[in-house]
Amino acid sequence: MKYFKQLILGIATILLLFMLSACGSSSSDSTESATDSSLSGVVVDGYLDGAKVFLDCNNNLEQDYNEVTEGWTDENGNYSLSLPDNASQCAVVALGIANQTYEHFDNGTSEMLRNNLTMVSLDNDTYRVISPFTSLHWYYMNNDNMTFEEARNQVKQELGLPSGNAVFEDFVARARDNSSYRNMVQTSLKMGEYMGYYCSQDNSTDNMTVKMRNAFRYMHQNVGMDNFTDNNIRPGRMDELFPVNIGNMQQ
Repeated sequence: MKYFKQLILGIATILLLFMLSACGSSSSDSTESATDSSLSGVVVDGYLDGAKVFLDCNNNLEQDYNEVTEGWTDENGNYSLSLPDNASQCAVVALGIANQTYEHFDNGTSEMLRNNLTMVSLDNDTYRVISPFTSLHWYYMNNDNMTFEEARNQVKQELGLPSGNAVFEDFVARARDNSSYRNMVQTSLKMGEYMGYYCSQDNSTDNMTVKMRNAFRYMHQNVGMDNFTDNNIRPGRMDELFPVNIGNMQQ
């Protein structure tokens, strides 16, 4: 009888250890899966090569000390980030660095950025395009308190985009075989140029969120968004045609 009790106790112990091991394995697998989740996309004005990309979970457009997830774009503007658990709703910010980041164009030419260029995307897809259009979408959500859909429709209508989804698409790639996207390329280049130019001139604040809001507010009030869609105005001339005068902006 004593032998059978010991045998049963031994079997029960083995089963318990097996169950604990299985639970531990499941937990480990789950943790590993969460760690291995990733986010990828492209940074496009022209394609930015050597731009820093990072998660921004407090919506200040800055990489804070606890926002350690970052990556760098390749020559095609592509990036990939590991995605920490509970970070899927964070904004993704791209920082093009003056005199370091290159902008590659579809005609085979390239230029180095003259000014820092910050862009942001609030899209919640696992593939996120970051562009002047997604940045304008961010502005409407943060400055005008629009919903995601309202802001997307506002960008579409204001800039004459082919669809609301075009806000979050790689419009340079789409323009190669779809003429309705070609105007987006020129519009984006002019917007990106002016965003970088304005922020380089705005010494009223060091807060990047305020600078971005000020930039789009100035573009609306003092430049006119129609000038960014005007095909008679070529990229590279926006700072000449519309020099920044901070004092002219209404608060």
